[in-house]
Amino acid sequence: MKPSRNAFTLIELLVVIAIIAILAAILFPVFAQAKAAAKKSASISNSKQLNLASLMYCNDSDDTYPISLYTGTFTTPDDSNFQMLLRPYEKNEQINIDPMDPATQKQREYPDSSVPPPDTELQREFNFSFTADWGVNMQFIAPVWFPNSTITPRSVIQSAIARPANTLLAISSVWGRTPSGATYGGGNYEVDAPCWHDSTGADIRPGYDPNGWWWFGGWAPSQPLAWNVFGGVWPWHNGGKQVIVSWTDGHTKAIPMDAVAAGCDVKDYSAGYVTDPDKFIWSTQ
Repeated sequence: MKPSRNAFTLIELLVVIAIIAILAAILFPVFAQAKAAAKKSASISNSKQLNLASLMYCNDSDDTYPISLYTGTFTTPDDSNFQMLLRPYEKNEQINIDPMDPATQKQREYPDSSVPPPDTELQREFNFSFTADWGVNMQFIAPVWFPNSTITPRSVIQSAIARPANTLLAISSVWGRTPSGATYGGGNYEVDAPCWHDSTGADIRPGYDPNGWWWFGGWAPSQPLAWNVFGGVWPWHNGGKQVIVSWTDGHTKAIPMDAVAAGCDVKDYSAGYVTDPDKFIWSTQ
C-alpha cells in the first residue's frame, strides 16, 4: 500500500511563497494608502477643532482674532502667540499635531535654539504652540508691525473679512528643514502669504506699516530645499500634493498645493502681486 504524504514538496512550498509575495505586493500599497487617508482625516479633524477654538476665542473677544506675538522674545510669561491664546479653548493640545508630521513631542517642545529650553511647564506649552502644524495666515489675520522699532501686534475682526468661506485662516505648516530638505521640529505657528500687493503695487495687508513687519522672508520658489520655499506652508498629504486648510467661516478641508498660491504671481520674498483676487485665498478684502 502506498504510504500517505503529510509534507509539502519543494515546488509546492515555492508556489505558496510566490502567491503570498504577490498578494503582499498588491495589498501593501492599499494598506499604506488607507493609513495615509486615515491620517489625513485625523488632521482635518484636528484642524477643525482648532478652528472652532478660534471662533470661540473671537466670540469672547469682541469678534477679534488672537494676536501673533506679544513681544517677540519667545520667553514666558512675557510673550504669547496665536495658538497659546487658544489653549483655554482646547480639550487636548495634541490637536495641534498633524499625524503625517514625523516630529516627536520632545522635538516640538525644543525644536532648535531659536526658542528657550522648556525648563518650565509654561515654556514647554509655549514652545509646543510654536511648533503647531496649524500655521496662521500671519500677514492678513494677525500681522505684527514694528513702528519705531517696537513690536505692535495687530489682529483683524471677523466682520472685516469680505469672503469668510474663501479666506484662509490657517494651513499645514513646517518648522524647519535640513540642508538636504528633510523636515524637522514640527509645524510653524504662522506662515507667510505668497504675495501681498495688488496689480498697482499697493500693499493690501490690513493695518500695513512701512516701518517694518514680522515675517519669515516670504515664499522662496528659487530655493526648493528651503523651509520657507512655500512661506512655511507644507504639503504633508497625498505624497506632497495636498495641504489642510482652515477657513475663516469655520470649515476645514484638504486642497491641492497648486491652489494655495492661486491668483498670485509668486516670486522670491513674496514680491509678486495678486493677479486674480477671486482665486487668491489669503486676503481679507
